[in-house]
Amino acid sequence: MLLGMRLASGIRALYELALLPERRSAVRELAKACGVSEPFLRRIFLDLRAKGYLEAQKGRVGGFKLVKEPQDIKIADLAKILEKEPALVLGRVGRDLLSPDPSCPTYPFWESMEQKFMQEMDKLTLADVIALAGEAKRPAPAKKARAKTTRGTRKKKTSAKASKRSRRRSRR
Repeated sequence: MLLGMRLASGIRALYELALLPERRSAVRELAKACGVSEPFLRRIFLDLRAKGYLEAQKGRVGGFKLVKEPQDIKIADLAKILEKEPALVLGRVGRDLLSPDPSCPTYPFWESMEQKFMQEMDKLTLADVIALAGEAKRPAPAKKARAKTTRGTRKKKTSAKASKRSRRRSRR
């Protein structure tokens, strides 16, 4: 499944904002965390602010903050705000997201998939995204401790190799 970049980035940025509800976050920090450009994320935030999802404050302590609670932010609503067309692109190709031709025999299949997908998106909220992200985080596997060597030990190993070489040379 492909997903629109605006929706994917918007959800990721809202996720980051929801993790720190008590403070405002600068677009620069959020863009870096989301791996997108600052102007791109700023345009997304302006659209979300216009629809009442975010509030903005200028100045040193400024930034963006969630207005709504994560459980009140439906993913389907975000898709309608951020994407020109619905986010589902199953059966569509490439970056230009070409719709399948209605005369294509597979068109009814893609149409039913799109309806099912949109019904599922209607059920999901930003709180679900946060919960699933928390479940996905697993403790990092313990790293094997490497034996530490001191300089003296390294020199001994080096000198042992050097002495082997000199013995070989002397035998020749």
